[in-house]
Amino acid sequence: MLYDTFRLLGLLTGYPAQLFIFKRKTYYEDGASKKSFKKGGKLIISNHFNMLDYVMTSFIAFPRKLNVVTSEAPFKKPFFRFGMKFFGAIQANRETKNMRFMDISADTIKKGQLVIIYPEGRNTPDGNMHEFKHSYIVIAHRANCPIIPIVTDGNYGVFKRTSVIVGREIDISQYITSDRRTPTREELKNINDVVYSKMLQLRKLLDLKKSESKRKRRS
Repeated sequence: MLYDTFRLLGLLTGYPAQLFIFKRKTYYEDGASKKSFKKGGKLIISNHFNMLDYVMTSFIAFPRKLNVVTSEAPFKKPFFRFGMKFFGAIQANRETKNMRFMDISADTIKKGQLVIIYPEGRNTPDGNMHEFKHSYIVIAHRANCPIIPIVTDGNYGVFKRTSVIVGREIDISQYITSDRRTPTREELKNINDVVYSKMLQLRKLLDLKKSESKRKRRS
């Protein structure tokens, strides 16, 4: 409760600043996509530029809490460890390769909360969308929840404008026929191909919508 109170105060205090830093323009794939963040436990996936991806998405989900799966690095220092708890961070330790974060994430979603994970597992070095790890599929399967795909252009900065698109929810259950707690390798690959292709489509759609907005502003 204490962490949630501080988090809400922090978001309220930071709301005016984020309007200045991001000047965010949010697009939606369709009408249903606009309601995706409203209620229920769901898993959000996004391409990954840097830590500002999470900050930006937190304000799309606002006032709901957005838990985030992150690496072990921020947990190594007490001050940042407190901050991670403040924002509901779930540690995915790449050094020990502990997979417990998948169950923690799934349990968090089952409680009706939002969790975001970055399937690339690292910041993009060139702005492109790189190979996805499969852990996000396992989380969604164990939580029995839909996946919300979002794509950002990573255009963060005081004199820049951030654009992001929220896609239609993806139900991965239709691609799983086994009754395993973890889908088979073939199922993981097939689902990942579908989701990754969807993310690439959203990136193209985002570019198209940005171009249309520019034309409208000029006219």
